[in-house]
Amino acid sequence: MMTWFILGYSRLRNLPFTLRGDSPEKKLRLTLLIAGVSSIVAGVYMALFNFSRDNPAIAALYVFSSLAGIYIGAAAFCNGLKRNLYIITHALLATLILLFLLDNHHVAGKHSEYNYLIALTAGAALVLRLQSLYLSKIFPLICLITYLFFVSTGLIWQNGSFVLNVPQESGFYLVNCIVPITALLMTVFTCSGNYSETDLIKRELSDAIARQQLELYYQPQVDSEKKLIGFEALLRWKHPVKGFISPEVFIPVAEKSGLIIDIGKWVLARTLQQMDEWDREYPIQHLVFSINISPLQLMHRDFTQETLLTLSHYKIRPERLKFEITETTFIYDQPRISRVIQHFSQLGVKWAIDDFGVGYSSLKSLSDFAIDDIKIDKSLIMHIFENDAAAIIVHKTIELSRDMGLNVLAEGVESEECFEHLRSKGCHLFQGYHFARPLPASEAAVWIKKSAGAA
Repeated sequence: MMTWFILGYSRLRNLPFTLRGDSPEKKLRLTLLIAGVSSIVAGVYMALFNFSRDNPAIAALYVFSSLAGIYIGAAAFCNGLKRNLYIITHALLATLILLFLLDNHHVAGKHSEYNYLIALTAGAALVLRLQSLYLSKIFPLICLITYLFFVSTGLIWQNGSFVLNVPQESGFYLVNCIVPITALLMTVFTCSGNYSETDLIKRELSDAIARQQLELYYQPQVDSEKKLIGFEALLRWKHPVKGFISPEVFIPVAEKSGLIIDIGKWVLARTLQQMDEWDREYPIQHLVFSINISPLQLMHRDFTQETLLTLSHYKIRPERLKFEITETTFIYDQPRISRVIQHFSQLGVKWAIDDFGVGYSSLKSLSDFAIDDIKIDKSLIMHIFENDAAAIIVHKTIELSRDMGLNVLAEGVESEECFEHLRSKGCHLFQGYHFARPLPASEAAVWIKKSAGAA
């Protein structure tokens, strides 16, 4: 017990950091903390009450429930959360069953005690809905069955044997008690199964980071002579059951949940590590690697310092990096964003506006921020031969970029005809399936070998 007190005290100062955030795990830990405190308070009160009524056995059970509350509260700060959940839920259920069986001194109010099982059933079904099948469905069902059993039998242990304590007019009682409570709990079960796909992706994405299910693919970028000039590092998530999950599905979830901060750090470090490995094997010091940066990363207070430390660790020259941001970045704190962009630009890092032409567009941003490249969105490129408006936007963007001294790259080039057309209009950088799909590192290395051989 003393160990848990020490553990709780040592981590109390870190409480805001341990429980901060909107992730399911943070909410679960906060719920455990609240449940732990409630168990301690209720257990101490009922233990003192039963000691004063000369019920030492029952008082001992409530003392145990207080100790369990300490364990529950401490579990909010500890690793091994899933293991603790199994211990906590079953300890609570076992304690309640013992109380129902042994506390036979207050028969008149006996059935009101069963309501604790309602709270345990509903709490498990809702709070643990993102945990394993057993914790989220089977355990709440066990609690519900236990409730129905005790409320219909009133079973107690008395004078060395089990005794039924069925209330008078039990038929009316059972109908009026069991039916509405069962309906309530079944509604809870139904609602607990209707959590959004977003919540599920959030939980699985958090696990994916820890289990190293994320990997980087590299899509080649070429010039007007189809010579390799660099790669864009693209994040891929290979789910062990669902296979590859589209970035369009999990990236918005990562940004909303804040997981994008840790993911962004990993992407930067892994890209630089790969560059360092290839540098040792191939003469690729002229290649530029593009990395997508979320607005939340740019706004993070440690982004600049951590990025510089990572660059220094892998000894990669800043001018070999290009950070890609979307137009929506400019709806955030513009002065702060501008300072970050300007700082890295002075170091040599290039900046590109990704998906240009389909997001929050402000041409003024091209002059207000130190932007080097414009990447025309693939949805425009893919329709230049069938949509006059798309063709005009693409052509004018190329013209605008040239007049402003900006590089322009066409994404989504899927045919030789499209490549030749864009080149004739003054576009000199390209990316798309016509040249290569996003490649795992081993296949990207083949491109590098060919490029080195051609050079």
